[in-house]
Amino acid sequence: MLLLTGCVATTMARDADPAALARLVAARAVRAQVVYLGESHDNPRHHADQARVLEAMLAGGARPVLAFEMLSQDQQPAVDAAMLEPADSAALAKRLEWSLRGWPDFEMYRPLFDLARRYRLTVIALDLPRPAVRRIAGEGLAALAPGERSRVASRLARDDNRERRIASEIETAHCGLLPAAAVPRMVEAWHARNVTMAQRILEALERAAQVVVIVGRGHQSPGGLADQVEALRPGTRQLIVDFVETEERASDLAVSENRIVWPGPPLDRPDPCAPLRAR
Repeated sequence: MLLLTGCVATTMARDADPAALARLVAARAVRAQVVYLGESHDNPRHHADQARVLEAMLAGGARPVLAFEMLSQDQQPAVDAAMLEPADSAALAKRLEWSLRGWPDFEMYRPLFDLARRYRLTVIALDLPRPAVRRIAGEGLAALAPGERSRVASRLARDDNRERRIASEIETAHCGLLPAAAVPRMVEAWHARNVTMAQRILEALERAAQVVVIVGRGHQSPGGLADQVEALRPGTRQLIVDFVETEERASDLAVSENRIVWPGPPLDRPDPCAPLRAR
């Protein structure tokens, strides 16, 4: 069970001013040790609202560690060096190998790094290095040495329904084109990434009171990152802020004990499966 003490199920009225909404979210975030700002990676509005929430938290006196799914642990020395340099946006993106790693336009993320520099926040790289992710996805956890396997294996109790749902979501994300045999290995890789990120978050909490996590929305789903944190350190106070895209005309921020749903209009995207089907 995720915990955010003092919160009750309620609804906060949506204000025309996104900065005012961000202040409402920041007020809730005060109690949390870990705050997840879950995005659709290519949605500029999500990134703008992430920066608004972080800025509101900073204005209220918070000084969290800022953690990114988009950066893998083997990049941490480069991240540390980059945050000390007065580099412009293009140089920072190059130093972090942003486009080489396949992430959307760095300019959407730049305000977060600017805030980190301005307030001298520690920035940490969360993700499992890509060679390890590829190996697990290709060969499964069984391919790893026992010590490495135990380090990244899921800490969650067995739940077949949850695992089937995660597998279905992975299949959908890959347009139904994955070989059936590949799906269980992809699920293992997904869990391994979440366990690795959870461990990094908890290590950061040994040195800081709060961590703000920039992460894709999929990692906030049941069985994901927050649940791995809870399994590793029960009682960690966590708040999930879920920037959702919806066709419905939403007028409220839905707030429950550990989750805030911030609705907004969907992007008009081309069919993401078309290139895959064409191969």
